[in-house]
Amino acid sequence: MKKNKQLLVAALGLFLASCGAGGSKKTPGGVDFVVHKSGTGAQLKLGDTVLLNIIQSLNDSVLVESRKMAGGPVPFVISKSVNKYDLMDGLAMLKEGDSATFSIPIDSLPEPHPPFGKKGDKLNVTFIVVGKYAAAEQKAKDEKTIKEYMDKNKITATPTPEGVYVAVKEEGTGAQPKVGDTVYVHYTGKLLDGKVFDSSLDSTLRPGMKIEPIKFPIGRGFVIKGWDAGIAALKKGSKATLIIPSTLAYGLQGSPPAIPGNSVLAFDVQLVDVKTGAPEAPAAPAALQPGKK
Repeated sequence: MKKNKQLLVAALGLFLASCGAGGSKKTPGGVDFVVHKSGTGAQLKLGDTVLLNIIQSLNDSVLVESRKMAGGPVPFVISKSVNKYDLMDGLAMLKEGDSATFSIPIDSLPEPHPPFGKKGDKLNVTFIVVGKYAAAEQKAKDEKTIKEYMDKNKITATPTPEGVYVAVKEEGTGAQPKVGDTVYVHYTGKLLDGKVFDSSLDSTLRPGMKIEPIKFPIGRGFVIKGWDAGIAALKKGSKATLIIPSTLAYGLQGSPPAIPGNSVLAFDVQLVDVKTGAPEAPAAPAALQPGKK
């Protein structure tokens, strides 16, 4: 995920140029662009988080396509331009639903020039504005999705104050963890279509790792917010299903390729043990923890 994101950010870093030839419009910095499709949505502005599909091409050959790399639209926050040819200015000229291509002569890029281009080539960058992200709207969508999922699967669950739905299958008799306690948890994480993306009980999903519960200090941000809230609601020994809205999971970015953006997640968990006192360092690498991929 980090590599994919770095590649896309690096691609954006190349979108600096002086005036190019052709194009029906120009950004304030002088980059030529053509709007292929005019959307009917709201005008974009500074501070908006926009969901984009990005296609970077050298002449007619595609180099980078965000949908294939990230599994869906890529979020970007439109910020104030920091230099004369910053394409953030270009994004702020678009609307929701717009599709536009910005054309940049390779010769205009600052040194060193990209190794994949030669004199006379053009770097063409297409932005497809899928929409704007609003946390409140996504939260409402998640609530509807969760209700439909629970109704379909006949699940009875109690929401925590944070919004995680906890369905206890077998209640333990031990202590309930407090902030700073170290918890030991077995888990299986699934998308709502049933596809398993991670499990502490399946070595094929965690190559090279032992079959053992993960451990982490509760309430310290070592895992996604939904895990901190959901596990804290259980007693030692409990088995439960946590249904976590996307806003308390991986959010609009998701964790490609396994977890698409804005995904509500279901975790079957068992709170194996609770150790009070000073929290211990997590045993599993962050990449294998269900909140830190």
